[in-house]
Amino acid sequence: MNQPAARVRAYNVETPDRLLDAAERLFAQRNYQTVTLKEIAAEANANVGQIAYHFGKKETLVRETINRRAGELNRERIALLEQYEELVGRDNVEVEPLVRALILPYYNRLDEPDGQWRHFATFVGRSVWDGTLSTYMSESFDDVAKLYIAAFMRALPGLGHNDAVRGFHFLMAVMHAATVEDTRIAGLHQGTGTGTGSSWASYKEAVVPYISAGFKAIAERTTPSP
Repeated sequence: MNQPAARVRAYNVETPDRLLDAAERLFAQRNYQTVTLKEIAAEANANVGQIAYHFGKKETLVRETINRRAGELNRERIALLEQYEELVGRDNVEVEPLVRALILPYYNRLDEPDGQWRHFATFVGRSVWDGTLSTYMSESFDDVAKLYIAAFMRALPGLGHNDAVRGFHFLMAVMHAATVEDTRIAGLHQGTGTGTGSSWASYKEAVVPYISAGFKAIAERTTPSP
């Protein structure tokens, strides 16, 4: 086999996605900080040199697992927000459609047949408040988050900026927590088949009105009585 040609194939454009897929699968199984580059390479049927070639170091690989998914989600969330505002007008937006536009692009991907989004969701759901990962999440998602925070404030004129951010924090916490398989919650379901491992439809139906009501309650709490 031609050695240079083999090297090009080994380091081709498909390899980064294969390495990121492998990293997601392992990060979903245990704390990402304990997963080694050697383990990721083995999972991807690759070698550590390929990771170094494409990402340089583990921190960059972890950041790219976030960036890759963020790009796809951000594009859809921006498109949904723009379409909704064009339909009803920027100052006529309502809370529940905004919550749907944020959450459903994420949840709708979790049933994709290859399972990679589920791995990503489990990884992020377990680690999202980790200091390092939180930095990467901010880099990848905050620009779009600010657009939605401003939209929530237009939807609820009594909602101040600090409370809008707090409501957005609650939204993210619920969204991520609901994606992680939790044996305690599964036990509380008592074999009814309604846990996170069954269908995301039940979570979609429950989370959107739950979060929407929370935003409205915060706004009402801070709005002066007439």
